[in-house]
Amino acid sequence: MKTWKIVLLLLMTIVVVSACGKEDKAIENKEIKIPDTEDYQSLYVQGVNEEGVGTDSTRKMITDKKIIKLFIEKVNLMEVIVPKLEEDTANVKELQNQGNYIIALSKSTDLSGKTYKLYVLKDGTVFFQDPVKKEMTYMSAKKNTALYKEVKELLAIDF
Repeated sequence: MKTWKIVLLLLMTIVVVSACGKEDKAIENKEIKIPDTEDYQSLYVQGVNEEGVGTDSTRKMITDKKIIKLFIEKVNLMEVIVPKLEEDTANVKELQNQGNYIIALSKSTDLSGKTYKLYVLKDGTVFFQDPVKKEMTYMSAKKNTALYKEVKELLAIDF
């Protein structure tokens, strides 16, 4: 009888440990797919000034299709995770600090059509809109400050 209890305890431990591992791997392997990548006509960048306020000098509209395509290539198919609520809230508050940006890809030249939004933070974190739900659902699995610098350079952001 004692042997059966030990075997049962071992089996339960193995099941619990293996179930935890499978869940983590599923989250880590998700890639974001930006929808309709060939249809975007403009890219809108919004930042804030020293006081945390968006102004005319902290926004920029880009309509050069080559730049838009290069930007999408840099961030599309990035490995993402679903952040915990407290992590998501803390990072979104960072958008009130200078050097963090909201980027909207638009199918029109004046943002009146369908848009796809991203948040790019100076620590290298990128938040992505869920293509179906239209809400910020995913964040990059890893922080990439080199990508942040590349995006600023590509989009010629100086605010």
